[in-house]
Amino acid sequence: MSARTDTAELSWGWVRNPRFDLLFIVGTAGLGCVFALAALAKPSLFPLLLTIDVWLLGYHHVVSTFTRLGFDGESRQQHRFHIWVLPLLVFTGTFTVYKLAGVWPLMSIYFYWQGWHYLRQSYGVSRILDRASRRPPSDNPATVWMLYLLPLAGLLHRSAQGSTTFLKLDVRMLPVPQEVAWVAAASALVAVAAWATFQVRALRSGTGSPVQTLYLATHAGMFTLGYFVIPSLETGWLGLNVWHNAQYILIVWLFHNRRFGDKVSQAHPFLSTLSQSRRMLHYLVVCVGISALLYTFILKGLGWIPAASLLIVQTLNFHHYIVDSLIWKVRQPAVRRNLGLAA
Repeated sequence: MSARTDTAELSWGWVRNPRFDLLFIVGTAGLGCVFALAALAKPSLFPLLLTIDVWLLGYHHVVSTFTRLGFDGESRQQHRFHIWVLPLLVFTGTFTVYKLAGVWPLMSIYFYWQGWHYLRQSYGVSRILDRASRRPPSDNPATVWMLYLLPLAGLLHRSAQGSTTFLKLDVRMLPVPQEVAWVAAASALVAVAAWATFQVRALRSGTGSPVQTLYLATHAGMFTLGYFVIPSLETGWLGLNVWHNAQYILIVWLFHNRRFGDKVSQAHPFLSTLSQSRRMLHYLVVCVGISALLYTFILKGLGWIPAASLLIVQTLNFHHYIVDSLIWKVRQPAVRRNLGLAA
């Protein structure tokens, strides 16, 4: 019975187990939908929902990056440049942009870079799930097209809307003609339809991963909801942001959990203790506590210095985007090993 269960789990493509994976795929998407639809139904709730997202998920998910970079001596040694040098370089660039042109370039960079960041994380998650079944990756030729075209078409659609503010700060969108946005949306629709057709065939033949298919369906649904269905830029963004943040927090925890195998490491006692399965809540509480202290200092302690809070927060965001593009590549042996993936 155990062997048959293991085989069934591998054929489904679970990364950890059905409970965790469904929380990761359906739970995070459902949470994003709840936030977005609640703000859509009652716009007066948006400030409260944004505050909850930012303090419990957003800041936490940025701090989660540093649990990978510096929560133990081995990681600090490996990522010295990312911890000590890169933040200074990013802050220098952020400060220079602000001094030359003010707030709007920072918010514009933030909006578009964040959209790309969402896309790339979703692409990475798809690759992880595709490899979790210990079989050759799916050969659906439309997967990458769907993964990329739908979010990019959404960004073009938002650009064509021409919003001038984002989160109450000045922003300038790329001057995209509405006709270009329509063509992009139509191309994305074709890609989604092609992906669905090929994926059904792959599932019938046994070469497709059911879990990856479920995830890609939520990918299509969340980006459609966030960029196209919801008319408000900020309300649609809120749903995507909640989904993205919650996903990332669970990915980082899974990485640590698999790395230490539910055992306390004598070399890394603090992180390995927090990363055990029965201590997941403790891990989350510690990260939320650290992020609350850090961002309270940034927003309150530095509030008397003009634009200091904005510059530091954006530096942390941009640093997070750069680091994530480097440390989560599935082709890296440590990433595959600590996520339990096949070579």
